[in-house]
This record gives sequence, structure tokens and C-alpha cells, in this order.
Amino acid sequence: MTLEFLADLYPIIFDTLDIAGVFIAAVLGGMVAREMRFDLVGFVVVSIISALGGGMLRDVLIGNAPALQAPPVALTNPYYLSCAILGALVAYLLRIRGRWINRVMITADALVIGCWTATGVMKTLNAGYSYIPAIMMGVITAVGGGLIRDTVVGRTPVIFGGNTLYATASLIGTIPAIGLWLLHMPSTAMVVTTLTCGLIATLAKKYEWALPQNRDYSVNDTLVQVTDSVTRRLASLRDKENRLERQKQREEKATRDRHKSAMSLRARAQHTRRGEGKTETSAKVATKKAPSAHNPNPQSASATQKSGVQKQSMKNEVPEWRPPETIMPPKPRGRVKKHRDIAKHQREGANQHRVKPGGLGWLLGAVRKYRKGDPNQVL
Repeated sequence: MTLEFLADLYPIIFDTLDIAGVFIAAVLGGMVAREMRFDLVGFVVVSIISALGGGMLRDVLIGNAPALQAPPVALTNPYYLSCAILGALVAYLLRIRGRWINRVMITADALVIGCWTATGVMKTLNAGYSYIPAIMMGVITAVGGGLIRDTVVGRTPVIFGGNTLYATASLIGTIPAIGLWLLHMPSTAMVVTTLTCGLIATLAKKYEWALPQNRDYSVNDTLVQVTDSVTRRLASLRDKENRLERQKQREEKATRDRHKSAMSLRARAQHTRRGEGKTETSAKVATKKAPSAHNPNPQSASATQKSGVQKQSMKNEVPEWRPPETIMPPKPRGRVKKHRDIAKHQREGANQHRVKPGGLGWLLGAVRKYRKGDPNQVL
């Protein structure tokens, strides 16, 4: 009993949703005619094309099917053409504006797309065609009227870009329509497809979802850009590796130079110590072999020889070079204390850089002191 009731109710639901979609599409076509400032004839023509264009195109394409030998339903059912003309008159007489009216019209347009998608799919399947023609007829039924309308009024069809998802929503809605039709549930397929397409189209309008536009895009250009980017990246990595290698070589060279300098300083110091040892040994041997005739006092002779050996060793001594120590001035305490500390720091720095024994300056100073008659200060 329930199945028979649903079977009897299905044609009523189908025709009601289809005719309601015709009326809403006619009103939307009349709004386009108002934007173009058409007269009453223009309103009627644009509304009929917008409301019935997709369905008439579908019926013409599947009219010679094996299981369907009938003219377009828009010409046999008087309600379709009457609702289209009524929608044109409503759009001609009423200025449809306002925030809530726009929201209602957007929602109604989305539901019309879903209703006509389900209608096109199920009529094509009932005519004996396969699934791919059914999908194509469902999309043509949903957006074909708007496509013809935009072409007639001389503007680019909105489904070709610059608008939200309409054809895409219809294409997605064909999936539940075919699936439920295969399960022998045409009424459920009509309702589910209408709600699915309506939800997708409404959300796309609200959040401005749209397919990406081709702004002179090319796969060749993308490949060239990717190749150039990879090449630049590899070149930068090679340059970085070369810089690191050169820096490492410079550091190794500086380390080797420091080691050579340290080794040369140690060699000079060892050579100096060996020279001092040889000088002392030769002085001791000479002291032991010296005759006592010229110097009756052996203690004074040995003292004289020691002073000579000491002078000779001081002359031959090559001091090891050491970097001067940096003497930081103390923290000043007051204006007078500050000047005193600076002067003291300068004196200490001068004493720090005085010439060590064994240099040419020390030798000249020793000669001057010896001429002044103070030989003890020479040593």
C-alpha cells in the first residue's frame, strides 16, 4: 500500500518542483531584462528562454530515443509556458530589490538548478540512454537556459567564468540522482539531488567559491620556471660549498703559519741557549789556562775574566720576542685622581716598552755611561 501511494505521488512531486523551477527561472530572466532596459516583448522572450531553454534543448536531443517518441514537454504541458509568461510579467511589474529578496532569489535559483539536474538525468535514463548522456543532459537542463539567455542579451555566459559554482554543482548533483534511480527510488532522487545542488550552489555564492581562471597559464612556462628555480638553487648551493671550502683553506693556512712562527721562535730560543752554553764553556777553559805572570792576583784575574764573559754573553744574547702586555688603566676616581692614574699608566707603558739588554740601543747607552766614568752601571 505504501509503495503504491509513493508511486502515485511521484508524478505530482516531480511536476510541482519542475513547474516551480520554471516560474523562478522566468523571474530571474525578467530581472536580467530589467537590467538591459528591455520592453515587455523583451521581458517575455528572455524569461521564456531562461525558464524553458534548457528543457526544450534536452527534449529535442532525446526526442528520437527508442523508449521516448514525444515532442518537448514545454509544448505539450500548458503549465510550463504559462508559468514562464507569468514570471516575465512579475519581473516587469515589480522591482525586485532588497537584502532578503536577493537572498531568497539566490536560494531559489540554487534549488532550481538541483531540480532541473534531477529532471534531466531521470528523463534521459528513462529514455534508454546510458549514464554519461544522462549526466550531460542533466547539466544542459540545469544551465542551458541561462547559457542561451546570456548569449541572446549579448554578454558572456556566467557559467564560463566570473561567477560562482553553478555547472559544477549540477555536475555533482548528477551522482546521487543516478545512484538513487538505479535503486528504483526516483522520488528520493529528486529530493536529494535538489537539496545537494541547492546547498552547494548557495555555499558557493556565500563564500564566493569559483573555479580557477586561466590567465595565460601554460605547462611549458611552469616547467621553465621550475627548472630555472632548481638551477638557481643548485648554483647557490655550489657557491656556498665553494665559499666554505675557501674559508676552510684560509683557516688551515693561517694555522700552518702560526705553527711555523711558533717553531721558528722556539728554534731561535734554542739556538740562543746553545750559544750561551758554548760561551760559558770556552770562558771557563780560558780561565783555567790563563798564565799568572801578568796578573799576580788570581782572584782579580778570574773576576776580570768573568766580567768579560758576562759582557760577551750579553752582547751575543738574542732575547725571545714576547708581545707587550696591555696595561689597563685603573678606574678613575675624581678629576685629579684620573689625571694621576693616566700619567702613571703612561709611565708604566713606557717602562714596559724599554729596550732589553742585547739590542743596539742598550749598547749605545752602555757606551755613554762608560765614557761618563761609571763603569759599574754598564753591567
